Amino acid sequence: MNGLTVRRGRTAVLHDVDLEVRAGEFTAIVGANGAGKTTLLQAIAGVIRPPRGTVRVAGRDVARTDARRLSDRIGFVFQNPEHQFIAHTAFDELAHGLRVRRMPEHDVRARTLAMLDRFGLADHRDVHPFQLSGGQKRRLSVGTALITGAPVLALDEPTFGQDRSRADELLALLRELHDEGTTVLVVTHDMQLVTDHADRTVVLAGGRILRVGDTDAVFADDDLIERSGLLPPPLRRALRDLSSHPALAEVTRIADLPDEPTAAVPL
Repeated sequence: MNGLTVRRGRTAVLHDVDLEVRAGEFTAIVGANGAGKTTLLQAIAGVIRPPRGTVRVAGRDVARTDARRLSDRIGFVFQNPEHQFIAHTAFDELAHGLRVRRMPEHDVRARTLAMLDRFGLADHRDVHPFQLSGGQKRRLSVGTALITGAPVLALDEPTFGQDRSRADELLALLRELHDEGTTVLVVTHDMQLVTDHADRTVVLAGGRILRVGDTDAVFADDDLIERSGLLPPPLRRALRDLSSHPALAEVTRIADLPDEPTAAVPL
């Protein structure tokens, strides 16, 4: 992405943004409200057409690629899954993207049933998408974004409105997809999600990129976090005042906690 500028009316939402996301990365885009996060993600996925600048996904210019060809390269998941549902059953919702490509119906059926099974929706194949639970809707929306084989998955606030168990279920699925080679891009306010899962983090403020870097390094920069209007991850906020155990004050990921916390933090 080079020189991306996006306006709404006379207001610039993104200002001359340059960004490269490497294949196979799990990248988080963070920033305060109004920073331009969702606009950036939508421009990458071709949901909106940038008025100035170049965006390429898997070598293709987004502005010069039709929606069907673009969806073969990047799948977009809206914050509200219902905004993308168009069919009357979960099966047909998944099958739609294959049918518009004129895939033989027996292949459509086989691939759709496999996706339903993988996402824990096999027993709900004939249920209207709007009648699914919140977690099931989210899984279906991810499935529709991936069923054509797109190597890149872009999600806007994937854990928004979900309880912790549903969020953890989805994050386990995203980690599995990432481990299999899918490039994952996430816009989120969930800083623990970012520190636990993202390889790299993009920090936006006022429509400009303040920092792109390894997630650990980004969240170790207290001045950057303050300037961008972010809160430190919950785990770091909880541990940073433990003066008797200064090493724990720098921990941001749950996976980095000592195996025996009672040895590190006597009761």
